[in-house]
Amino acid sequence: MPEQVSVCIPTYERPKLLQAAIHSCLAETYRPLHIVVGDDSRSDETAEMLRALSVPEGVTLDYLPRAAITSQRENIIRLFNHVTTPYVSLLHDDDLFAPGGLDATIKAAHANPSAVGAFGVQEVVDAVGTVLSAETSHFNQTYLRTPEYLDRIQSLWFSVLSLQLPSNGYLLKTSLAKQAATTLPPAPGSAVDVAFALRLAEVSDDASIFVSSAITHRYRLTPGAETERLDHLPILSILRQSKVPGIYRDLQNRRLAIFLIAAINERLSRGDVKTARELILSQDYPASQRWRPMGIFHTAAAHLRLPPSIVRMPYAISGKRRFARRSSAKA
Repeated sequence: MPEQVSVCIPTYERPKLLQAAIHSCLAETYRPLHIVVGDDSRSDETAEMLRALSVPEGVTLDYLPRAAITSQRENIIRLFNHVTTPYVSLLHDDDLFAPGGLDATIKAAHANPSAVGAFGVQEVVDAVGTVLSAETSHFNQTYLRTPEYLDRIQSLWFSVLSLQLPSNGYLLKTSLAKQAATTLPPAPGSAVDVAFALRLAEVSDDASIFVSSAITHRYRLTPGAETERLDHLPILSILRQSKVPGIYRDLQNRRLAIFLIAAINERLSRGDVKTARELILSQDYPASQRWRPMGIFHTAAAHLRLPPSIVRMPYAISGKRRFARRSSAKA
């Protein structure tokens, strides 16, 4: 009989999206399957939805109510600690497994036991679940989920530092997932997924992970999702403190430079000019960036003490352009 596999789903105030996420699990053929929902909601809607949900034979569903959970970090820790199966997957409550995606990921992990797990290619979908072709292509190009990286075992450190490892939808050996979760930094802010991935690489002793060419996961562009509230300041701190092997130090530095620019953009767009100025004037700011248009703008904002209404303008324009591209992709 096949070994049971667990899927952990942290959720917060989104019962309809959670229901879709669970249905994407139930549509898979792999059995036995164990689904664990960790609820951080303040209302009873999620619990009521789950009570009315019937699961097919070969599937068990555990519900962990809010109790004393106060953060996404704590929710992730208790979810992984609840699991006793050899392999575990994490699925965000607004995302989905692609049809056959979990099956393909489990098959890939079992076929490559020397790796700590597996993940595949992602599709980007809009709020109602429609696949966005242009966004999907850009997404997988950006995060190195392209043919030259697929159907092969990859260094976990490389996969994490290049952001190739997705924020969810992967399958991992449970023992390693528990180790990474329980060593999460105490205050990762909204950067729990990034912090978990870095801890995963640290505790794995430079292990490897299999990258499949199968479309395994659907990443939903949900209004108000955690990624839209992402704060790169804690990510910078966590990445700086990570014990990265020397062979990957250049990749770490390149990622730090990218995260620094992202943190400056966030601070400026939110009107926190003081923190943005400190980051711009720090030694970490890449010299190659200072003479580019955005670098010149950053330097001007720091030295001229431009008001928030002015410094927000480039990001407001950029946001409108991104929205226009998404609308075009949906059409």
